[in-house]
Amino acid sequence: MKNWSIHFVFDQKFQWKKLEKVFPEIWEMLSKESKLNQEEQTYDNAALELNMREIRNDRKPQGYVRDGAKFRLAFPVDRKEMILYRGFPVENLKETGDVIAKMLKAKGIKFTLEFDKMLLQEIKSRKK
Repeated sequence: MKNWSIHFVFDQKFQWKKLEKVFPEIWEMLSKESKLNQEEQTYDNAALELNMREIRNDRKPQGYVRDGAKFRLAFPVDRKEMILYRGFPVENLKETGDVIAKMLKAKGIKFTLEFDKMLLQEIKSRKK
């Protein structure tokens, strides 16, 4: 089945600093999927450090939203949620989401999974 997005929904008591030990692994996986050149990798390393600063201070990170990335990782402003998405439905999104879910579970982070809940996807579905 093709998916637009996978949503990792954390409970209201979730603290962003819990992502400190797993976020670099997730970032590395997304970075490898994007097959970056050396210059892009330098940018990614700086962006990872900025995200880690936010996480260490128990603030919501900005995510992995670079142009040309195969997958993007976003954090909605109004919810304790992490969204893995692609701009169109793809089959391998669920597989990547499953890997991230295993990483989170291994670090004891509790979440629920939801699929295809992005506003953009809803708008596109209504147009059909």
